[in-house]
Amino acid sequence: MHWRSTIRGMAGIFHPYRWRISAIVSLTLLSVALELVPTVLIGLLIGDAVERVQAGEPVDQGSLFLAFGLIVGLYVTSSLLSVLSSYLETTTGNGVMYDVRQRMYDHLNRLSIHFFTSTRTGEILSRVSTDVNAVQSVVTLTFSSFVRSFATLVIALGIMIFLDWRLSIIAAIVLIVWLPPMWRIGQHMRGLQREWQEQAGGMQAHLQETLSVSGMMMVRSFGRREFEQERFSEANGALRSLAIRRLMASRWFFLATRLFGAVSLAVVYWWGARGITDGSLDLAEVITFALITQRVFGPFSELSQINTQLISSVALFQRIFEYLNMSVEIEERPDAISLTDADGVIAFENVTFAYDSVSEPALRDVSFRLEPGQMAAIVGPSGAGKTTTTYMLQRFYDPDQGRVTLDGHDLRDLTMASISGAVGVVAQDTTLFFSSLRDNIRYGRLDATDEEIEMAARAAGLGELMDALDEGLDTVVGERGYRLSGGEKQRVSIARAILKDPPVLILDEATASLDSRLEAEIRQATERLAKGRTTVVIAHRLSTVIAADVILVVEGGQIVERGPHHELLKQGGLYSTLYHSQFAKADGGVAVNQ
Repeated sequence: MHWRSTIRGMAGIFHPYRWRISAIVSLTLLSVALELVPTVLIGLLIGDAVERVQAGEPVDQGSLFLAFGLIVGLYVTSSLLSVLSSYLETTTGNGVMYDVRQRMYDHLNRLSIHFFTSTRTGEILSRVSTDVNAVQSVVTLTFSSFVRSFATLVIALGIMIFLDWRLSIIAAIVLIVWLPPMWRIGQHMRGLQREWQEQAGGMQAHLQETLSVSGMMMVRSFGRREFEQERFSEANGALRSLAIRRLMASRWFFLATRLFGAVSLAVVYWWGARGITDGSLDLAEVITFALITQRVFGPFSELSQINTQLISSVALFQRIFEYLNMSVEIEERPDAISLTDADGVIAFENVTFAYDSVSEPALRDVSFRLEPGQMAAIVGPSGAGKTTTTYMLQRFYDPDQGRVTLDGHDLRDLTMASISGAVGVVAQDTTLFFSSLRDNIRYGRLDATDEEIEMAARAAGLGELMDALDEGLDTVVGERGYRLSGGEKQRVSIARAILKDPPVLILDEATASLDSRLEAEIRQATERLAKGRTTVVIAHRLSTVIAADVILVVEGGQIVERGPHHELLKQGGLYSTLYHSQFAKADGGVAVNQ
């Protein structure tokens, strides 16, 4: 992403806070001005007092006391304004951080499933947390410091010009000479910042993968602790190296700037001494100019360092905008229809779909129709397009050609809420959150009462588990539900679907890993759930295949055979082969009516 586009994007982020930012700038300018005035007064008073003493004239103590009171008052007022400015900076920084994080999370929720299957979870988390958190630092620390230092520099230079224009020209020339190396260092720091952010994101992704429950179990199962420790050590070492390079680049630049300021102050004293000697300057002017010069090169040194931070922050925002500027492939139309009380008539009409432009189509000219209450079993070899068909029905993707309809409406014409409300899923791999059993079931319908949740749980066969647990439905299931068995997790998925009560149901009913008794119980629960609903099943069991109203046999993304069980067996095609090699064996060679 080009840096100009990044700047425009940053302007858009900060635009809602423009009045607050204007107030921060105004308060900072006033605070700096009130802070610099005492510096001028001190210089003039000291110079005047010394000249009076040298001339043998009395020093007016009353005037000195009044001047002291004025100086204290100006410092107190400046400090109070600074506190008010800091409050505005903090609230603005947190507000911007909230907006960016919310905007990114909302945008990520709209991206296609393909994005999440092709991006490491840890990398996504790094963008949403680490990168966005750094936004607050840019606003509350970097930006405010930049404004204060820049205001100090500008006002101090104005005072210097007023005191002696010749010294001011010399100072301005020196400052201009220093700008090019400052810019080059800023560019270097920007590259290091981006590299550090990318390395940090990679390390967080590695942590997320290996320190999750499933990741840690796999690491230990394969005896890969030393291997993963070495991988982490390499990533951690690279991050350390980058951090040192960033710090040292900043410190060397800061040291050079301080040295530059010290030499410049020496030049001021040398020139001032010459001016006093030849009578072109008086002592008060030289002392005041020297004090102001110190105030100039302090902020200039800070400004040089802050500039590198501001330029480096562009890399931070570039990473954020890389996600925010991703196109949303599955978009809800402004005039989308909100379908309520769907009947459950679903149809695929000549649907062709490929996951990307270079891949072979996952579905090719697929067409079928199911009336309310009918069941379709989808069978076929691995990679044939079975799961893709269910993805299309949930509108995880849109067809490249053809359309998928619900009650005659193209899914692209319906609201996303209508689709998710009409379609329920019992997946092979049940996802559970680190929360209570009750909350995990309630995810099927958020407004469900506790009584409805308990009824759904018992209907799904969780009654025995609920009674055995000390905390019942309030038991926390652990990371990804690892406190539950495979069968219990599937029952939770069924309970969610029962609670949701959708007219269309998708079942991925793999139970090969369960014992025969539990498999039979899960089968009964899913059969009760599917009754009266339009159901699409990725079939793994012979009993389900036989019970289906229509069997869709897919191969290479196409429906190559369709019909009821006995007719497909008679054809002696792919289904017959799958039956004899997979279904019959899976069900222990159960005889069926042919």
